[in-house]
Amino acid sequence: MKQLLLYIYRNIKKFLPRKINTFIWDIYLSVLKKQSYSQYGEDLIINNFFNTYIGMENGNYLDIGCYHPVGISNTYLLHKKGWQGVVVDIDDYKLKLFKKRRGKSVEVVKGAISSHNSKSKVAIYKFNQPFSPYDTLSEEIAKMRSKEINVDYKVEEVNQISINSLLSKKHYDLINIDIEGLDELIVNSIDFTKYQPTMIIYESFDPFSNSKTKELLYENNYTLLFISGGSIGFVKKNI
Repeated sequence: MKQLLLYIYRNIKKFLPRKINTFIWDIYLSVLKKQSYSQYGEDLIINNFFNTYIGMENGNYLDIGCYHPVGISNTYLLHKKGWQGVVVDIDDYKLKLFKKRRGKSVEVVKGAISSHNSKSKVAIYKFNQPFSPYDTLSEEIAKMRSKEINVDYKVEEVNQISINSLLSKKHYDLINIDIEGLDELIVNSIDFTKYQPTMIIYESFDPFSNSKTKELLYENNYTLLFISGGSIGFVKKNI
């Protein structure tokens, strides 16, 4: 029955208003009952590392470019186990859902993560679909994605937030980054002389290739823990 309803929805969703689409998709993502809430099982690896390997029952996470508080989330399993978090996104509706579903355990921040301090606003490209995974700060990537999926986007402006200003507020055991094509730029902007998160997860279009980002992490005493789908996870060697 569930599969039939999902099939029907996928065939009529393009005729529905955005608000109704978003509401339906939120309900679907929220009622999923499964062992893993990530797209490719990343949260099981994350939980096993912290809980089993180093014996940490709870900690702090920073989730940049959050998708949904339950479905397709690398941090929901940690939330269920008592972790505290900060989530950053450019979409008001997503942030409201995080606050509603995760309550006092999470702080929500609206803004675009930047590699530097700046008081000026930056353009963001938001696609006309519910919980869009394609929203980005890159006009080039937005144009490419629009052609691929045949969906229009609109341009808005939001405040910039320096990655290092966020890291200066507290130690994060996990930093999860998913900002559609700009993940590695943010990782490369971290001041590792000051901030040493235990685990860093980011996405890459070509996760198995060598990159400046991987070299930087190796140089700063990190080691590769996993590659799952497009996600790459590094952890501190001395843990």
